[in-house]
Amino acid sequence: MSFKKFCAKCGKEIDALISGLCASCFLARHDLFSVKDIVIERCVKCKKGRIKGHWAFLSNESIANEVASKVKFNHNLDQPKVFVELNPITELDFSARINVTGFLNEVLVEQTKTTEFSIQKVSCDSCMKLVSNYREAIIQLRAGSQDEADAMLEVAKQFLAEESAKDSLSAAIKTLGARNAFDLWIGSNKGAGKVARKLSKLYKTKIIVSKKLIGEDSGRMPKYRFTYCIKKN
Repeated sequence: MSFKKFCAKCGKEIDALISGLCASCFLARHDLFSVKDIVIERCVKCKKGRIKGHWAFLSNESIANEVASKVKFNHNLDQPKVFVELNPITELDFSARINVTGFLNEVLVEQTKTTEFSIQKVSCDSCMKLVSNYREAIIQLRAGSQDEADAMLEVAKQFLAEESAKDSLSAAIKTLGARNAFDLWIGSNKGAGKVARKLSKLYKTKIIVSKKLIGEDSGRMPKYRFTYCIKKN
């Protein structure tokens, strides 16, 4: 023998109840989820954003994923799923429509909320270092003529742009010119080494590497500035 079930608030006959209420009445009184503070930073210089401690160029997908990660579900909600629809308001301001589904007492429930947030403008560590002329390496370009040196410089800039897209410190913070030669100050030794190897391969020449002791790091290990000389034959 089956008994009819009625919502204690609206009186609607229903197959399954949640704490004595139909899904509509339950959701009118309870939240399926809440949204914690959404903190996303973007560097005013390189335009990269920081999410979970990592700097990379932001996309609507990465921003929406960060919003989804800030959703805290009702502890009684089973098999929760979250969907985020991102709506840009301005370049830095967004509205997010957050939809959550799941089961409460084996009843499929759904709730939607809208929240607004702004991306914070900051200066990333790499860009702050570059502004202060921080450099870990120098790439020296040497050629037989000024035209050749100018051409080498353009290629080096292209390679550096590719590296700095992944690591802002791989940018050239200063370019010093001389007769048939250029010196590029590079923030990252790792990036400078990669670019030097690309140039060496392109121009089929060896890299002349030297280093100079410039101090100690926080662990009192010696810290060097490297120089990579690319001399076109």
